[in-house]
Amino acid sequence: SSRLHDFWGQNSQVMTEGSQYRDALRERMTAFTEEELAKLQEAQDEDGDSPSSLSKVLPQAPTRYQVTSLAVSDEGVLATTLAGTEIFQIPKSRMPESLTAATLIELAADTLGVAQTSLTLWEGAQELVGAAGIGWSCILTLREALDEDLRPIVCRRNQADPEPMLGEGMVQINLADFPQDGCIQTIAEQRRYVTGEEHCWLIYTKQQVVSYHLRSGDVLQAIGYFPPAPVWKLPSGTRRWGGRRSDVWSTHCDLPQIQKLLDQHAALTNDRPIPRYQMIVDPNQFVTETPTGPVWIPCDFDISADGSPKLLGGPLSHAEPHLAQDVALPVLKAALPLLAKLRRPQLLLQERRLQVVFKAQRIIVPGRRSDGSDSEYVGLWHVDGHREHVAAVVLYYYNVDEELKGGDMEFCGREPMDILGIGDCSNNFEEFGRHSLRAALREEERRVTNCRVPICKGTLLVFSNYQMAHRVLRMVNTSAREASRDFVALFVLDPAFPPLRPAASVLANSFLMRRALQSRGLSFSNVTNIQEFSGDRQSPVALKLRRNAMLKEQLRPTGEFCGGAQVVTAGNGCYTMIGWLHHLLERDEETLEQMEENLPTWKGTKYLKALNLPPKNEGRGLSEVLSLNNSEVEQRLREWDEQAEVFQDEE
Repeated sequence: SSRLHDFWGQNSQVMTEGSQYRDALRERMTAFTEEELAKLQEAQDEDGDSPSSLSKVLPQAPTRYQVTSLAVSDEGVLATTLAGTEIFQIPKSRMPESLTAATLIELAADTLGVAQTSLTLWEGAQELVGAAGIGWSCILTLREALDEDLRPIVCRRNQADPEPMLGEGMVQINLADFPQDGCIQTIAEQRRYVTGEEHCWLIYTKQQVVSYHLRSGDVLQAIGYFPPAPVWKLPSGTRRWGGRRSDVWSTHCDLPQIQKLLDQHAALTNDRPIPRYQMIVDPNQFVTETPTGPVWIPCDFDISADGSPKLLGGPLSHAEPHLAQDVALPVLKAALPLLAKLRRPQLLLQERRLQVVFKAQRIIVPGRRSDGSDSEYVGLWHVDGHREHVAAVVLYYYNVDEELKGGDMEFCGREPMDILGIGDCSNNFEEFGRHSLRAALREEERRVTNCRVPICKGTLLVFSNYQMAHRVLRMVNTSAREASRDFVALFVLDPAFPPLRPAASVLANSFLMRRALQSRGLSFSNVTNIQEFSGDRQSPVALKLRRNAMLKEQLRPTGEFCGGAQVVTAGNGCYTMIGWLHHLLERDEETLEQMEENLPTWKGTKYLKALNLPPKNEGRGLSEVLSLNNSEVEQRLREWDEQAEVFQDEE
């Protein structure tokens, strides 16, 4: 009876967790005072251009500090907490012979994945700056200003102005894409486009990154700063990729027990729905039906204040509970310090319940043969989740065969790349093309957030699924035998949306029926037949048929680089917002075609569309197509269109 009480309690939890999240957020956030809100509203109502500094508009965010002890010696630098727990090491091989304060701060910032401006270095009561020399036998103090770079702002909806300004046009916003009222996160930021820049509000959602001018419209009403993120120890070697505005983090993690467990399960199920994929733990075979279609069933984890996760549900935690306990749990535990670093959006983690969808998969690449068989694998741009709100993704690569070369993971931000106009406006479309786009993607400029992460055995990768579209770059099998790259994926659901029905609730009735029938002396096979006949349990054949239908749907591109119809104007000009757009959003091909007709020598559209093409060469990503001339790009696009037509005919 106690178990049954727990089952129904967890089922009712689904109905109340959404309001509990909102209450917890309100309780922990730093609420704005009436004076701060009035100042913010006054600044937004002012006429004129964007402010020169966001600090003139936004309330001052409270600053927290973390103090680290640095022991400098002939072996390098050892960073520890004041209690003596190691945080990171910097070997002497990475440091110059003459060590200065500026160099040490730069190395520490790179190791911690934070901005150099957030760090100060002290020797006793004296701050060390710039070219101040540092000896090879001393104890220093590193002071980090936490949350200095970015603090998301919590907002509620305001129906007053649904079409604020962006660039020279107006943005059409669908408020239904936002989470529950009072749980919306925004970021105020100066965005640098390919051809310009402006101060914007950014709202990261499943379908798109909504952006509009900082001083335009009252779509949302700010109410406070999101609660400070927990300060959990990062694994040694943790790194942020793509710069300060990129929510992509990685580290190396050794979890040797995982490979043995998943290899055993893979041999048992031998599930290969398509030649290149072996599904080891398949979320498409663990779903619940909703009015809009099948939805993944998540595991529930409670996260403690110190960052320790606890899997809930026991034998009902997942369809494969032992793998959820011995695989998903340790991967999540290793990933939590990195998840705490995400800001687009930020997750409320400590002392909260987190819903996570568990997956394990093997990507198989055939060996090289004399018959010219394809011994390569390349992925397409996509975001994860279909009907689910997947805010963040954790990938742990527990096996990468040495014969595989390449296969970096490439990321590109979903924020608007630019707002192009033609007609009675700035006509900035003429400035958008191969050279400006290539400059915007380069590390020196990085107007378009992008990066690539090398993958090897033990790589733990964490990123925002709302911010980043991602793909696997060309991966080549250099041997004659089959090779594979095996990984665990954890899809972290956005707690700002109503929770999905968890595994313990879905499995409860089946579990109780099975226990009742077995108590009557029925065999395992007889109980299974009864459950399948009664509809309480689906047969393996039925599960795989539904899985195949879901997989076919998921293998289609979830978006593309193109022009979007989200920016409009009431004047004589025409505008289009360009970037990576989710397939559910309306396209705007007409404006791009008008630009091409107005200036026949303009090739901006072709190079924008070429960003969708998979690179042909190992080790190349977005930069490959931008190094091609006009005729080469046109040829590649024709080949791509022909392949797409073949794919549609096969369907």
